Formats: sequence, structure tokens, C-alpha cells
Amino acid sequence: MGEKAGQPYLNKKRMKEFLELTDREHIRIRDLDLYVRPLENEISEILVLDNELPIYHTTVADVALRKSPIWKEMFSIRNLKKILNDRDVVASRGRESLTNLHTAAVAGLDLSYTREDMDALVAEARLGLKQQSIDRIRESFDFFFELLGFQALSLGVLEQDVHAFAGSKANVGEAESFIHLILFDERSLKVLLIKGDFSPDNDWFLAHALLCVNGKETADFQGAEVFEFLAGLALEKQSAE
Repeated sequence: MGEKAGQPYLNKKRMKEFLELTDREHIRIRDLDLYVRPLENEISEILVLDNELPIYHTTVADVALRKSPIWKEMFSIRNLKKILNDRDVVASRGRESLTNLHTAAVAGLDLSYTREDMDALVAEARLGLKQQSIDRIRESFDFFFELLGFQALSLGVLEQDVHAFAGSKANVGEAESFIHLILFDERSLKVLLIKGDFSPDNDWFLAHALLCVNGKETADFQGAEVFEFLAGLALEKQSAE
């Protein structure tokens, strides 16, 4: 959704694809594309697929009158008032409608996951490591980081091709505290994890991390073990919630 020449513009093709995934019934009446969801009695929530993207709480016949009246209907003063002013039935329009649709769609998703789901993600990560596919490895990280709320860190002591990630914790005094440092070397595709809490301001910890990357000390987990550990964390997090 955007603007063209100062007027609202909706990508109707993409919007139609999205609406077809919802529980709304598509009705074509006059020159209108309506997406209808029953509310109570004869009242429905009706979205009109046009550039303003209005959502009405009324009947299909009422929307047809207001949005695409025929000439006979305009001889009625009562109808003219409805055609000129829809404030009594409009629930939202424009970006507000888009936000409401998105919220309702996300609320209907089943975001739970099982041990089998985690095993499948670990298997994908293991395959990425075996194939030495940086795209597969990154994709596996993205899934787990989204589930666990891990974020990228800048540690300063690492080489440019080595990336660091960790879970965020509450600050301790003025120092930021994180948990479970993950190190990913994009050149060698080495994946390491150092368990436990840490602070990026801790010189000993940074030296240990650097030695692990260089193979002079041993991280707690490496390779596919890292993804197995993350899968366990994700299951623990879901149980706690």
C-alpha cells in the first residue's frame, strides 16, 4: 500500500492472494470485489478490494448501495445520505485495515512446535554443514535465532569473516550481559558455541573466544552439536511459556 500522484494505491494482486488465505468469502457484486466474514445476525465484516481498502460492519446490500449505487437508488434522500457518508458503518480503511487484517491472520497461526519439528531443523542444519552451504547454514541460524531471540554482536577482536551471536540478558550494572555465544566463520564454515553468561567487556572471555575460533582452545559445542543445543533451548523455552 502506498501513494501514486497523491492518491492511495493498493497492490490488489498481492492483497487478493493474501485474502484468499483467510476465512473470508469472496463475493462479486456489481463492480465490487467483497471479502465477507459473518459477525452477528445479518451483519458482516466486509472488506472492499479497492485502493482505500475500507472494512465495513454492515450488509452486502448496504455496501453495494454505498460503493456502487445504481441510478434508481439515488432518487432516495435516505440513500443519498448513505452514499455520501459511510461513517456509521466503516470500521477502518487504508493502513489501519491492513494492520487489522495482519493482526487477525497472525492470531490464527499455530506457532507451537514439537521435538519432531526441532529434529527437522537440526537435520537441515546438518545437511548444510555437510554440503558446506553457507545459505543453508544461515537459514538454519535464522530459524533458531527467531525462536530464541538471539542477536548479532560486535566483539571487536574477531576477524571480519567471523560473526558472533548470543541471547540477550538483563544488564549487570553498566555492562551488557549475554548468554551462549555462537561463533560462525564464513570462510571455513566453522560453527562454535560457548555456553553460559558473558559480557563483551570481559577481556578473559574475549581471549577465550578468539582462541576457540583459532582452534587453540575448545568450545563447548561445535558443528551440528550447536544446532542440537539450540533445539533443546527452544523446547525448554516453549515449555516454560
